[in-house]
Amino acid sequence: MKRGILYLILLGFVLINPVFGQEPDYAKLGIDISDGNIPAGLKAGEKAPGFTGYDQAGTQTELKNLIAKGPVVLFFYRGKWSAECSSYLNNLQDSVNIISDLGASLVAITPESIENVEQTVKFHKLTFRVIYDCQEKIMMDYLLMYTVTREYQEKIKTSLSIDIAANNGRETAHLPVTGTYIISREGMITAAFTDPDFSKRASVKWIIRNLASAL
Repeated sequence: MKRGILYLILLGFVLINPVFGQEPDYAKLGIDISDGNIPAGLKAGEKAPGFTGYDQAGTQTELKNLIAKGPVVLFFYRGKWSAECSSYLNNLQDSVNIISDLGASLVAITPESIENVEQTVKFHKLTFRVIYDCQEKIMMDYLLMYTVTREYQEKIKTSLSIDIAANNGRETAHLPVTGTYIISREGMITAAFTDPDFSKRASVKWIIRNLASAL
């Protein structure tokens, strides 16, 4: 009897929430999975791939040097043209002091060209590091990179007058799933938030709560 009631409750939930248990609409999100690549991202418990890149000040930055000072909150964003990314950058800038007071560093990774990184930093008055993934290697190593569908590229061109590939200084349009990772001093991913839906991001509360596991 109890099982029957539970089944009816779950069935009702699925009917009310049709996306429950279903795969994301990758095409709507602009993610080309025709080649079989579904960017799921690395998970908590995995070793964080090391990286070297240049930030907005032209300073060479290595992950190993950052974690030597304390945990790192590493997040990926698509570009200054994305309203969702702009809002997220503002939210994190508002909380950067809280994160640093906990002994952690906040670091952003983006495929945007260095010129656009500089514009983004200036416009949002960012005080944390923003690293241009010039070889797209960081996105690939964290299993977040995907090729943008032609339909989505045209949509962005039409609505925002932005060529994603050109914005990144590339011939092919690649973007990252907007994931967030907390990396410990030992170089381990202690918490991960990844979702192909770019409107869903790790909240500041999520970051603060999960930083405790890396301290």
